[in-house]
Amino acid sequence: MARRETEGRTGDSGGGSGGSGSGGGGRRERRRARAQEDRARQETLAATTAPADAPLVWGAGVGCRLLAVLWLGQLVLLSPFAYGTDLAGLTALEWLLRLWTLSVALWIFARLGAWRVTADRDGVAVPRLFTVERLPWDEVGKAVARRDGCVHVGSRITGPFLPAPLARLLRRPDGARAMADHLTIMVRNPGLRPTERADARTRVRPYAVWAPLPLAVLAAAHLLTG
Repeated sequence: MARRETEGRTGDSGGGSGGSGSGGGGRRERRRARAQEDRARQETLAATTAPADAPLVWGAGVGCRLLAVLWLGQLVLLSPFAYGTDLAGLTALEWLLRLWTLSVALWIFARLGAWRVTADRDGVAVPRLFTVERLPWDEVGKAVARRDGCVHVGSRITGPFLPAPLARLLRRPDGARAMADHLTIMVRNPGLRPTERADARTRVRPYAVWAPLPLAVLAAAHLLTG
């Protein structure tokens, strides 16, 4: 009797495993179908895209800049250095925590409103906090659009654009996918890459370059309320 029960449990376990495998196979099929769809779309784009002369630039649009302004507004209202606080009375730990909070807030502000990616004859330039990462074309690999509107370029994440679900709802172009597709076809087709290098107008700058603007706004707010 015990043997039959064991066999029954074994059979149930095997059936469950088969179901799990079937689910995994379904996911693999969906990923394969999406990859084929992406490849077909990118091949069509490559066939209809003319080679670029000037460097190609992607950057923060109106929506991103509006979000950056709103973020700056709440930063002014909820300043880490609260209005009327005796700064001389803060401990070293309190200074550290406030400066860390302010640094993160400034990074988010620049990340939203001042991001820029440039593709020129040498590769792709992606901003970082204090530096600019320049990826040669043979190191870019491929660009992949994410559902949240950001784009993987090599090992870096850039953006954001309008998230794909929201773009579909508003019947707006999917900017993240368009950028990822264009970068990918230039990786695969060297003849479609720009023939010029980025100049002062199209050059990418580190995020830290933009910190003085929100700092000036915060300083003005403190002076007016002081």
